[in-house]
Amino acid sequence: MADDAPVFAAEQAVTVMRPFDGKDRDHEACRCLWVAVIQKAIKDMAYSCQKRSQSTLTPSEREKLHRIYELEAPESFFESPWFEEICLFLELSPSRIRDAVLDRYEGTGPSSVSTPI
Repeated sequence: MADDAPVFAAEQAVTVMRPFDGKDRDHEACRCLWVAVIQKAIKDMAYSCQKRSQSTLTPSEREKLHRIYELEAPESFFESPWFEEICLFLELSPSRIRDAVLDRYEGTGPSSVSTPI
């Protein structure tokens, strides 16, 4: 840490700014974003799995499932090149995550969810 680096104090905390802090923050923000994308896909699969076991769905539950599967099924995301790239960026094993998620939520999807007519 250089003695001449600018120091900013805010509410009892002292932050020393270094030349590449912005780049590090961008990288960390990007990592957080990609983790959130994977978490959202897992949550979508969990929700679908949970609703699959219900005999009837409320209109809001049907709407949420429709939104989840509107563009692409969450399980398709885990088979996509995009997922592979995200995992490589995060230094994670795509196959370990994919296997764990698909094994846990196997059989989810709009056709496996009972909807009242």
